[in-house]
Amino acid sequence: MITKVGIYFDRRKDRPYVCRWFGEPDLDGKQKRYSKSFRLKRDAEAFRAEKMAAFQKGERRDRPKEMTLKDFCQDWLRIRGPGLRHGTKKLYQLTIDRLIRHFGQTVPISKITPMAAEKFIANLQAERKEKRGRALSAWTRQKMLRHCKTIFQKAVTWGLIPVNPFGEIRPFKLVTTRWHYVTPAEYTRLLDAAPTLRVKALYALGYTGGLRFGEMVSLVWSNIDWEKDEVVIENRAATPSVPPFSLKDYEARRIPLPKHTLDILRELQAKARFKCPFILLSEQRYRTVLENWRRCQTDGRAWENRYMVLNVGREFRRHLRKAGITPTGSLSIHTLRKCAGKNWADCLPPHVTKELMGHSTIATTMKYYTQVDENQRARAAAAVDRLIASAGEKNDAQVTPKANLAS
Repeated sequence: MITKVGIYFDRRKDRPYVCRWFGEPDLDGKQKRYSKSFRLKRDAEAFRAEKMAAFQKGERRDRPKEMTLKDFCQDWLRIRGPGLRHGTKKLYQLTIDRLIRHFGQTVPISKITPMAAEKFIANLQAERKEKRGRALSAWTRQKMLRHCKTIFQKAVTWGLIPVNPFGEIRPFKLVTTRWHYVTPAEYTRLLDAAPTLRVKALYALGYTGGLRFGEMVSLVWSNIDWEKDEVVIENRAATPSVPPFSLKDYEARRIPLPKHTLDILRELQAKARFKCPFILLSEQRYRTVLENWRRCQTDGRAWENRYMVLNVGREFRRHLRKAGITPTGSLSIHTLRKCAGKNWADCLPPHVTKELMGHSTIATTMKYYTQVDENQRARAAAAVDRLIASAGEKNDAQVTPKANLAS
């Protein structure tokens, strides 16, 4: 293998100083030859020094192949897609669609410069969601930025481009919105407002177990470990009567349930007239789920957890009004999971709360699932009052003896 970078003089050319180097050997051991001409010898020597330094750092010796954005994205999705969950693959496809819509499907990926990448990300602020016409949220834009970095980093790995054009773009600053902490008193009123045991079980699993909505509605009775008083959240393979379930974080977890929640589940199981494998589905809804599952199999479509239950949010808001709960921030079914995380964080070490919530990092737990409530604010002010009062008492104790000596 020829590795040197040489300079040759060709008097027949207007640019007589030619810098030549060879690429990587192919399967037959052959190497492509590349060259670049210069008018001045010093320019050729400077270019040779740059090339030699780049090759020593590991830069590929061959020039990157020109590949269009559409062909590259199709190859990336074809290779990477089988390892992605259906929902994640759909999100990547949305990012790819926006890339192609912005740059065009025939543009070579080598022409997408860091400046062009920043313009694309900046343009996302003006983009609108197709269905509702609202501006894309900062969370959605940040997710697309992460996707772009991942996709184009593979182009660097494959040797198609020298650097990732999205690599140096800083992520967006996400502003966390305040959510309403449901106090234990409000939670008991919400349970009283729930019309059925099934709805009570839904709210109990969210508030005391910290389950995601998709995890709750996909629970089957075999997920309850009655001996250890735990609920097991894990992937489930499909059967003819039960569609599959995929965890968001891939890792199974076991969550201890309080006696309060277990009693509701036992009562629900004892009073169930129809033997349904799903804990929170009625007979009618279970038959609908089975029909949807059979249709997905027939059409060759992937199953999604959102096919399980509909209109829960509307019913939840109605129950909140009936319970007399006026939210001071965002409040949805998912907020019950956040309340569970806050309750755990107030009395458990952070790493334990992280494991129970199923987060990959403690930072996620502390940033999005805990917040200071009014009681904690009042306790903080009271603590400062106690410190000031204690300091005042010490000062009085030090001044009194001096006054007695003077008298």
